Amino acid sequence: MAPAPLRPSGVRAATVAAAAAATVAIAGPSSAVPAPDPPAPSCGTPADGGFPLDTRIHGGPADYPAGGPFQDWKLDLTNATDASCSGVHPVLVLTDRDRALRPEQIRFEFYDAGSSRWRPVSFEATEEAENVGAFTGFGGFAVPAGRTLTVPVRLTFEAETAPDEVVVNAAVVQRRGEDGDWIGESGDYRLTVRPAEPTAPDTSAPPDPSAPPAEAARPSAPAVSGTAPAEDPADVAQGPELASTGKESEGYARVLVPLAAGLVLLGAVLVRTVRRPRHR
Repeated sequence: MAPAPLRPSGVRAATVAAAAAATVAIAGPSSAVPAPDPPAPSCGTPADGGFPLDTRIHGGPADYPAGGPFQDWKLDLTNATDASCSGVHPVLVLTDRDRALRPEQIRFEFYDAGSSRWRPVSFEATEEAENVGAFTGFGGFAVPAGRTLTVPVRLTFEAETAPDEVVVNAAVVQRRGEDGDWIGESGDYRLTVRPAEPTAPDTSAPPDPSAPPAEAARPSAPAVSGTAPAEDPADVAQGPELASTGKESEGYARVLVPLAAGLVLLGAVLVRTVRRPRHR
């Protein structure tokens, strides 16, 4: 049977309903004594009657080699209303051409600036062979009125992932107690999963989960007055070689200096012998 074609832009309501359920599930099992309900989050009403949040995926590459490193991109959440919007949980929906992509083959993380850490996203397969993953594990994003929140994200696929064409969409759900509202949706982000590239084993340490995305290098500390300047690392590295060379030069000097003096003396003797008049 031929694989189903990639669906057009737009996330089905059934998929978002499943995503909303996954998002609400972060509350965990209810306790014997229910806690008071927190104030229900709200979003303003856009003038055009559309979604309260304009959602955009941008900055991502077109190719992902299976088993390769994380590839960075961004998710923009723009509040198009005059009221703040909180409790916001994006939901990623991946649809692949061959319907062969499995949830465990997807590795995806988003950066939670509130806790200064990268958070992993777990995926589940739907009945339509889509893979759905909700941004959970925190209280949700808050987007002020008329402002844009940019969420850094990163994606890769496990080494055993077969080559495929994938469409990524982001639906946005606002958690409201035991329910969720669909408040935004992005356009398509199309990518290609390439065969794994043969590389040497990665012996580097795993990334620091608290390191912010694209962390700038810190400037070096200024020199303190009255202290000796730091040694140049290149000089330090060459120190043993230079010391060894000096010792060898001293050894050669102890041999060559007497030899040179002997040669000079021999030359003087030969000159005097040549110049000495012959006896008749």
